[in-house]
Amino acid sequence: MPVSAHRQSCFLGTPATLHSCPNRIQRASTGPVQAGIVGPGKRWEHYKLNHNKKPVRHDVHVRSGDTVVVIGGKDKGKVGKVDKVMPKTAQIVVEGINLRLKFRPPVSEGEQGSYFQKESPIHHSNVMHWSNSQNVRSRLAHKVDEAGKKVRYLVKTGEVIPDVIKPREAKPEEKPEETSE
Repeated sequence: MPVSAHRQSCFLGTPATLHSCPNRIQRASTGPVQAGIVGPGKRWEHYKLNHNKKPVRHDVHVRSGDTVVVIGGKDKGKVGKVDKVMPKTAQIVVEGINLRLKFRPPVSEGEQGSYFQKESPIHHSNVMHWSNSQNVRSRLAHKVDEAGKKVRYLVKTGEVIPDVIKPREAKPEEKPEETSE
């Protein structure tokens, strides 16, 4: 068989040439492949997985409650507070930023549907920390304070960013057990 005929037969996919072609990958016919599909959306829209088949969590430089300024996109220059951080997709939701118009369908007969605005997530690389006292954006760094605690601070201003604990994440106080006698 001439070389050009062999190349053509490898790509035609005929059963006789599947076993003879060294470039062809053999697969067992077990149906559609579903491995590695984790997360919402279409089959091609899924999270990257690590070796344990768990979604890769990205190192996001902002936390919930931080004040940030948008440095890219349609809302460039707007300042807001971070509502939610999604480390699986490396995205954040900021108050008043990236608003989308959503439609709420009618619930009952005779009722009209309505439109409302909702914040959509943006990538964390499109924001920087914002100093409210000096109205300047800055990068973030870490240092150990006098009490020996690791704190986050703004590089440009030296301002320490306080850790914000949401009420739902606050640890409940331990109550002493009562004994009945």
